[in-house]
Amino acid sequence: MSTADPSGFVRSPPSTYVKIINTARAEMNGQFGLILGYSEERSRYILVLCQTGAQAMLRPENLEPCSSMEQYQAQYQQIRNDPQVKQKIHELYAKAQQLLGGRKPEHAAGVIGLLLLFVTYRIGLSKMIMLFSLTMLLGLIVAPDIQTFGIQRWKLIVRNFPNRCRETIEQTVPQARGRVTNQMALGLVVIMILFAGRTLFASSGSPTAPPPPQVAANSAQRSLANAVNTVNVANIIEEAYKLGYNDATSSHPFGTASLAELKEQITTPPSIPDDIDYDYPPQPPPQKSGGGFGFGSLMSLFMIGRTCYQAGMTGDGNFDPQLLMVNLQLLPMPQKAILGFSVFNVLKAFVL
Repeated sequence: MSTADPSGFVRSPPSTYVKIINTARAEMNGQFGLILGYSEERSRYILVLCQTGAQAMLRPENLEPCSSMEQYQAQYQQIRNDPQVKQKIHELYAKAQQLLGGRKPEHAAGVIGLLLLFVTYRIGLSKMIMLFSLTMLLGLIVAPDIQTFGIQRWKLIVRNFPNRCRETIEQTVPQARGRVTNQMALGLVVIMILFAGRTLFASSGSPTAPPPPQVAANSAQRSLANAVNTVNVANIIEEAYKLGYNDATSSHPFGTASLAELKEQITTPPSIPDDIDYDYPPQPPPQKSGGGFGFGSLMSLFMIGRTCYQAGMTGDGNFDPQLLMVNLQLLPMPQKAILGFSVFNVLKAFVL
């Protein structure tokens, strides 16, 4: 690293969030800050504290890069406490309202929410989560350049996209800092996009299976038996009419001949031809309904690995299983829910 930036925190515009550690002031330890620059004269980084908005100067050994979850917490603190950011939000709200023709942005957000629900219903929850994650990933990559240059200078944003991919990977996985080039980072992002696109646009429906052969055979037998019964009943009615006519013309009492002969015909079971071939092939075994290991499972596996890594690493760079179990129990409930869904998604690919 350069002496003007020994830890590689300086970005233009400022985008590196750090966590304060091991200072003599206990109230500062654990706070988050945004790096503004580096003072070579004092060998300290200049940063603005996200919680108070005050500036501070600290040595490199008292700062460490934020993880993804810590970066979200730092950005939330900065938005909540920085008056300039609040003013910027009000300006963006007014600009959005102007673009919407005077309509309130929250109404537009409601329409977008309904649209997202409809898309979720059409493509499924798993694919919707995958699409949302991919959109958020691309948004995090290009958001700094869009904020700096504006969407009108899209060529410059595209040209700087590989560099932003590398910075995003380094912020997500601090151990990759200095080991990933722009081309490698771009390749990883492109592979993820192609993998996600293949999964999103792949048809999840399966063709309707034909009825099992045994069911078809039983249906044929029932249809044939019904047809024979219908013909037999018609013949009995015709025969009853003839026998009744013969009794009347012979001056016999009612039912003298007809009842006896009709009882014989009714008790005789209908005959079914013996030349029908019922030799159907055996029914195939049911297919497993598991979706296989796809992009969603890959992202879930990455989420599990990153969470376990961050929760189990000690300050000296070693992995401690006991520390992992303690930190997993202390995770916030939303993060536990995401972790549980990721575990279920991975198990579903291999077991269900």
